[in-house]
Amino acid sequence: MEERYSETHATWNKIAELYEDLFMELSLYNDTYQDFCDLLNNETGSILEIGCGPGNITQQILKTCPQLSIIATDISENMVGLAQKNNPSIKTKVLDCRKIAGLNERFDGIICGFTIPYLAKQDCMKLISDCCTLMNKQGVLYLSYVEGAYDKSGFISGSSGDRTFFYYYDFQTLKEQLEQNGLSIIKRTKIAYNKNDGSIEDHVIIIAQKTY
Repeated sequence: MEERYSETHATWNKIAELYEDLFMELSLYNDTYQDFCDLLNNETGSILEIGCGPGNITQQILKTCPQLSIIATDISENMVGLAQKNNPSIKTKVLDCRKIAGLNERFDGIICGFTIPYLAKQDCMKLISDCCTLMNKQGVLYLSYVEGAYDKSGFISGSSGDRTFFYYYDFQTLKEQLEQNGLSIIKRTKIAYNKNDGSIEDHVIIIAQKTY
């Protein structure tokens, strides 16, 4: 499994600028970022972004709530560099999301935008648990993924020819894990995403809130 992660992480580092060109201005999910912001109890609160990429989600969040204090993290050093460039006011950190339990801060909200598609099930379940631990009372979690059967997971190649290992998840599995960790689903949004090959993927966004 570590070999899968290593190849995936190397790919993200290599294609950081390409990813920035493709997705920095994507508006498809903007309504869901607004939903996340609307639930926050504190307009000047602290936000952790996990798997920030080039800072595309952070940029949209700050357009809605410019007073938020955001720490954006990613395992790719190149992605983190782009996120800082695109959002000069934020803090950034190179961090493997499997190790977020080591953070000392607590947050009013956590954003995991298409992070779990690159995590095996045991690491995904741990990430949800860690997020709950790191959130303040009534903290808000943003989680997005691609709907599908887990056993269909495997390597996919992008336009550059580089590979990432991609994991699919079903709603019921994630719902059960969220509830077990004291997180109540507030909203679930399904978006049809048109891929370059003409096929359509179901992208799902879950916004959940800590119940204690």
